Amino acid sequence: MKRRVLFVCTANQNRSPTAEALLARSQRYEARSAGVSPLATRPVTRDLVEWADLIFVMDERYDRHRTQLLELFPDVEGLAEKIIVLNIPDIYERDAPELIALLRQRLPRWLPDLDV
Repeated sequence: MKRRVLFVCTANQNRSPTAEALLARSQRYEARSAGVSPLATRPVTRDLVEWADLIFVMDERYDRHRTQLLELFPDVEGLAEKIIVLNIPDIYERDAPELIALLRQRLPRWLPDLDV
């Protein structure tokens, strides 16, 4: 069974969809993406948060993605333990080579068998 991975940024326009696309052909992971903003292309939902085995948020320092998830879903059991902060600032366009390289560099720490 594939591990389920959710990528979260603010508007679900650049960072998280790029990460989702990176894992699209993975044999080991099923990826989805969402944004914490109510105006996001795909706003994060309780169903998505509960579906995910791991949740990668792009930034905490400036965007407060982890904090916002915990505030939006305070009663989701085990949520804090499955959130990982990647520290990727909102300076990249969708599918930017630099963003893809950064994701490939940072994700294997938590996804050691990453096959993309």
